[in-house]
This record gives sequence, C-alpha cells and structure tokens, in this order.
Amino acid sequence: MNAQAKTFPKPAVRESLSDRIRPHLAAIAKRAAATEAARTVPAENIELIREAGFVRALLPAALGGDERDLWDYCEGVRTLASACPSTGWVTGVLNVHQAALPHYDVSVQKEVLATGPDTIICSSGSPAIKAKLADGGILVSGKARWSSGCDHAEWAVVGVKVPDTSDAQYPQRTYRDHLFMAHRGDFTIDDTWYSTGMRGSGSKDLVFKDHFVPFRRMERMDAVMFNYSHGAGTVDSWISRVPFPLLFGVFLPAIALGCADGMVSEFTTRQRARKNAYTGAQGILNPAGYMRLAESVHELESLSVYYRHLLEVMQRHGEAGERLTEAKFLEMQTKFPFITTRAGQVLDRLFLGAGSSAIADFNPMQRFWRDGHTARLHTGSDYDQSLQHHGRNLLGLAPTPDL
Repeated sequence: MNAQAKTFPKPAVRESLSDRIRPHLAAIAKRAAATEAARTVPAENIELIREAGFVRALLPAALGGDERDLWDYCEGVRTLASACPSTGWVTGVLNVHQAALPHYDVSVQKEVLATGPDTIICSSGSPAIKAKLADGGILVSGKARWSSGCDHAEWAVVGVKVPDTSDAQYPQRTYRDHLFMAHRGDFTIDDTWYSTGMRGSGSKDLVFKDHFVPFRRMERMDAVMFNYSHGAGTVDSWISRVPFPLLFGVFLPAIALGCADGMVSEFTTRQRARKNAYTGAQGILNPAGYMRLAESVHELESLSVYYRHLLEVMQRHGEAGERLTEAKFLEMQTKFPFITTRAGQVLDRLFLGAGSSAIADFNPMQRFWRDGHTARLHTGSDYDQSLQHHGRNLLGLAPTPDL
C-alpha cells in the first residue's frame, strides 16, 4: 500500500455526511451486485467515502479530524446502506476506529496519523490469539478473524490475550484481553470471506507470524472501556471521554435501518407495478400490501427517533465528562440491539409480502433482507444477551460472569 495516504479537503461543517454522499448513491447502488461478486467494496466507493469525510468524521479535532456528531455519522452510514449494505457496513465499521486513537499513547497517535486524518483503520477486536511475552512487548502468531474492509486499511486494531504476570497463577497462564495497533506491513490477509450476508464486506482474516508488538502499541481492553488507558486525558474531546467499546457499536443499527429503508423503497416501487401472476390483480390495490408498508414506515420513524435519542445521550455524556459506572455502561450498550432487531422485523414484514420474485438474485430486496439480518447476527447486536444484561441491571443485579 502506498505509504502516503491522500489528504482530502475538510467538508463544510454545515453539510451532513448524508448530503455529501447522496449525489453518489445511484452509482454506488449500481455497483452493489459487482461488490458482492468481488466480495469486497471497490476502490471507487472507498474514495467516495474518503472525499465525503467519513474517514475523519469521528477523529477528534485536536488530532486533525472533523469530530462530527454521532447522529451525523450514523445517518450517513444509514444512507449508504440504503444503496449498498456492504459499502454502508464497511464505512460504518472502518471509520469508527478513529475514535480509538485517543486511548493510545501519544507516540502511537502520531504514528498512525503520520499519513493524515484520512488514514483508514480496520479491526479484529475479538481476542482470539494468545500472545507470548517478549522483552519490551509481546510476540503474536495466529489469525485475527473477520476484519471487514481490511483490503483498504493502513492500520488495524487487533484483540489479543496477554499473559498476566501480576497474577499468582501466572505459571498456569492467566490472560488479560488487550487491543494492539498493527501496521499493514505487520500482517498478511487471508481471503476467507465467503458468506450469505454482507458478501461485499471483505471481512477477511489478518495473519500474524511471530510479530513483535511493543508495549506502547498495546492497551488493556478494560482500560479502554473505562478510560484509564495510557492515552486517557491526552486528547480534549467528547469522543475520547466515551468508552471506545460503546462507540464501536453505534453503526450497527444504522446498517439495519438503512437496509429497511432500501426495502421500503423497493417494496413501494414493486407494489405500484406488480400484478398477480394468476388473476392479474394490481398489487397497488392490495390492502395487505399497503398496510404492511404503512406499518413499516411508522415503525422506522419511531425507531429513528429512539436511535437519535440514544446517540445524543451518549454524546452528551462525553461532553459532560462524566465517568461511566459499569451499570451505566451496560444500560447504554444494551439498547442499540433493540433497534437492530426491530428493523429486522420490518425487513421480514415487507419481504414476506413482496412475492416470490423478491428472492431472485436480480432483485435488491433479497440483498437488503440478507444483509439486514447479518447486522443482527453481529455480537454487538445480540438482543438475547442485551435483554439479560438490561433486565438484571433494572433489578439492581450485577451481570453474570458467563455473559
């Protein structure tokens, strides 16, 4: 990858990300089938999201970013997903990683941003790899799974388990979860992404072989979660005061809602022209069809209001600089999956009422249905787990260890 990333002019603050990307939606939608066939978002789409300002959107102004509102960011991702869910997904997940930078040592912040505020960062946050201790750091070997959009990234945030030398049971290898920064030259990409949903997301594996990670590029996951990392306090921004694990998940409802928006649009167009194959009856006159449509629009409107409320509460919390308790953290974290789950019900309602051709490869409805439900399957959208956490929290009970 070229060592020098392109630097694009900052977008006007008064213009939303949705407005900036909207003129390109038709072209992005036209490439959606090819994106799925290639199993990765095309370079043309990546350049468009850079130019629109998505990459620097959640980078604090103190680090050269635009520090946009969460609602602006998520609405932009939703708008993209309504045209091409895979492009919306990659945009949402890649560019939320800029918000992780303030939690790292200043030297790491400078290292990553040496090529400018439009530097793309991918991730594989699940700490599946077990590292070995080395002088001044750790040695990492293994695969980091499902790194969406990694083909286009210059850096990666990677989860890893590190031996805890402070534990009395260290010989039995007690581990702590960490997140480390890796440059594109530190790993290879294994093309393992073959999926029914989000086919174009390029969520491939990052492969490490005896890679040395210095301690300065590492942060404990709980330190990042509760803001006592090495970078804590080095960047004055509301973004740096919100735990990164909370910010990471904000884009997931936007994907499901964007897929539902696309489904509404396709369903409306289809009903206007649809005729029953046996009777010739017009679809536009079918009460069941327009009742499904009306209920879906009502539900999306209400979900949008609730989504915006949750995003604004989270941002205000960062702006106020309040320290999060575990209970407050769980309260915020468990509400987003509700929106993603309900958006999935909208997808089901319209898909089931669209007729048999909705499943055909040429029909975008099947893509919105597949990809919207894929967003629900992400661990950050696990509504069963969220209900358990939130229910226990409401009763004043601590979360169970198995969750």
